[in-house]
Parts: sequence; structure tokens; C-alpha cells
Amino acid sequence: MRGTIRLLAIFLVVAVLCGCGQKSSSPTDEGSDPSSTTLSINGTLTSGSAELTARAKGTGLNAVSGYRIVAQALATRRLYLVTTGTDGTFAFTVPDHDSYSFHILDDSYHYVAPIVVAQYDPEANQVPVGLETVDDDIDLGEVVLDETDTVAVLAVDTTITVDETMIAGAIGGIPAGASSQGTRTGSYGGNAVDSDGDGIINIMDSDDDGDGIIDEFDSDWQPEFSSAVVSNINLFVNFNNRLDASGDIPAALEDDQYIITVEAVIKYEDQDKVTQVAVDGPAYLAQFEFDPVGLATNWAGYNEQHLIKNYMNIFSDERWGVQLTGTAAYHIWDVLTCGDVWLFEVTYTENAVTYTELMAKKINFVFEETPANVTIDGHAWTSATMTDLPDTVVIKWDIIDAYPQMNYDVTGWPIVDGEQYGEMFYLNAGLDADSVVLVMADTIATGDDIEGYDLAVVASNPNNDNAKTGGGRISTSSASQ
Repeated sequence: MRGTIRLLAIFLVVAVLCGCGQKSSSPTDEGSDPSSTTLSINGTLTSGSAELTARAKGTGLNAVSGYRIVAQALATRRLYLVTTGTDGTFAFTVPDHDSYSFHILDDSYHYVAPIVVAQYDPEANQVPVGLETVDDDIDLGEVVLDETDTVAVLAVDTTITVDETMIAGAIGGIPAGASSQGTRTGSYGGNAVDSDGDGIINIMDSDDDGDGIIDEFDSDWQPEFSSAVVSNINLFVNFNNRLDASGDIPAALEDDQYIITVEAVIKYEDQDKVTQVAVDGPAYLAQFEFDPVGLATNWAGYNEQHLIKNYMNIFSDERWGVQLTGTAAYHIWDVLTCGDVWLFEVTYTENAVTYTELMAKKINFVFEETPANVTIDGHAWTSATMTDLPDTVVIKWDIIDAYPQMNYDVTGWPIVDGEQYGEMFYLNAGLDADSVVLVMADTIATGDDIEGYDLAVVASNPNNDNAKTGGGRISTSSASQ
């Protein structure tokens, strides 16, 4: 059922995520659309400090500029993006006869809050989060964000049509998932873009189904997409975090201290249609270096942050991507933050018409610790070489309590003639295991003598994002180096 109401307030709630500058280019402010029948949704984002129930137009309000407002269509799941101007104004051009949910990113591309299209009622346990469009343009008027970044309201009355199929569960009038970016346990109904009905659309929700398990650890989670030609966006945050056994940054950083693999997976039948994929987001994107199959160049200067078709030269024409590396002298969690949103602009041609579609990927999980207090044969392990060990040793570490269901491995290489030899090997300790046994051999298959092993302790989530502690060498002989 759908109905028209008198809109007295629109409020936003700032989300505190999961416990935890300048850019070279950006996607267009709004995605183009195959539909030829469009309308405008406009308004002005401001901030102020007046009480919600006594808000007056123009009273101590300041324009909020540089914030991004994302709208997602219910029927098509398409995304639309606008940036507020210096005076706080914004305007979407969207297809008519659909319903839209609105969400806010700040000027650092960090997810802030959903917009709730309803009269503010601190006692409400359900709130509508969808605005229905028909044929006419819609003026939302002035949307006032409270100075605490917890709630915003309209400064004047506005008449809109609410989609009553898009109702979110609320706690004290605030969408249930807002204060935790969707990690609050519980299902409150749901719809095609918000599975658990907590007021946070799936692509911005850290826990789509409300089962209390963030998506990166949830076997039931399915990647969300909003493009006709893209099946999903993969963001593999392979946080190598080459720390020592105490969890500290080593004095000498390696070239791949951080590795992040980004890719857009194109549907097989549409792979020849896509002509470009670009990415935009937090300022740190411009600080990464990347090396696509030997093409060492700066990420910010390469093709204006466009991704590379078949970037690894091992896939068919279905992946656009890039591998980013960083060597900053701090932890990866000081670079990326839970709640950061990366925006992807996909350009494709169909029937001689070029379309641009937007997609988004929010970072829901960042390792904030690595396996620490590593011991080998009962002795504390540092990054230095350990010698005179027995043939069989027990490698032990502290598991990461903050993230249950982690898989732990010990990875390594045999050392022959002072160099790593052959392929990396894996000793799988299993889920939430804190030790593994390594039997050191004398020779490898070719008969060459093994002088020692380079090792790392790896914690991985089910998405294969990982954090490593290691960089040390062990051997049975004190003569091994």
C-alpha cells in the first residue's frame, strides 16, 4: 500500500561503524539512465543547533557542502549520486515511476546516515525510508543536519509521496541499523534493496540479513550490485601487514606492505560492451602505487584512476581491476576505515547508445590486529633468524578474539642457497586454531639441501582478506642464514 503524507521532517542519523583531499578524478555526479522519462529531486543540506521540535527556517543554519547523497531505486536497484554545492544545494535527475532511498556520505567518502522520509517521532518503532515518484519534480526543501550529526529535519513543510512498502524498523524513531551501520541484530521486514529492513540499503549495510555476522564472515551473504552489466564489485583488502611477532611494524618495510586488489566483474554476455571502469573515493586512493603486470606507475596519474581491463592477464574479458600497494609506515587500519565507500563508474555501449552506471562498495571490515605473541618450539619469535631448532617444531600464536571464525595458516618457503626456493607452502591450522606443527626436511625433491624456512602466520576471513605476522627465518642449524 502506498499513500501521500504531509512531510514535516526528514532526519538523518550518523552511523558509528562496526567498532572500529584532493582526488585526481571522480565519477559523474549522477549516473545516466536508459530511461527517457525523468524528473528532478532537489533540496538543500544545511546544519544547525536548534532543537528539532523548534527548528525555524534560516535560524543559525550553515550550508553543508561537499557531502554526497546517494539514491538507490527500488525497482532497478540503480544508484544515483550528487554532491552538495557550496550553498548546500543538490539535485538528482532520476527516472520517474520508481521509489528511492537516500543515504549520505561525508566529504571524505565515509558513510554517514540514511535519510528517513517521515515526520520525526522519537517514539516511532517504524519509519518509511522510500520516496515514491510519479510524474512531477520533487522539492525536498531544506534538510537540516543537527550539529551532533545525529539527526536532520526539513525547515519547511513539504508534500511528498511515501512508498509504504519501504518501511524500516526503528528504535526511538531512528532506523534500527543506523547507529551501527547495519550490524544491529534483527530483521524488521525488508525489501529488494534493504533485506533486513533496518533502514540501511544492502550496499551500505555491514550485515545485510541482520543475523549479527558482518557480510565478510557470513556464508549466506551475496554480493550486491546495481549495474546491468556488472555482476559484482570485489574489493580484496589483502592487508599483508608484515608485522613482527609482537605485532609491531618492522624497521624495514617491504614494497608490498599493503596490498588491495580491486575489480569489477563483468557479466559474460556483456563483456564486450564495457568500455571503461573508473573508481573514486577517499583521498588515500591517490596515495597508493600500483603495478599492473609490470607497468609500474602512480595510481593517481594513471588514466585518471581508471581500472584496467584484464589487469592480471590471466582472466577472460570479464574483469576490470588493479592491484594497489602501499608502504606507509603505519598500520593499514590507519589508512582504511570501516565505513569508507568506494564509488565505481561503469561505462558501456548498447545498441549504439552509451550509458554510465554507478556502483558502490563500502568497507565493512578492516583487520585491526594480527596474530601476535608467536612462539616457535616454546621460544618467543621475533623477525630475526632463529637457529638450532629441532626437526619438528610447534608454531603457536594468539588468535584474534575480535573476529571469530578466522582461518589460520602458516605460510613459508624453503631456503636453498640463501634464497627462497619454489612455491609458497601452506600449513592450514584451521578455524580459530592457535598452533600448527612444522616438520623441517633436509632436502627438497631435486635433492638440494634446505637451509631453513621463511615463515609468516596468516589470519584470513572467509573472503580471503588476510593479515600476516612474520618475515622471520628458522633453521635447525646455527650455520644457516
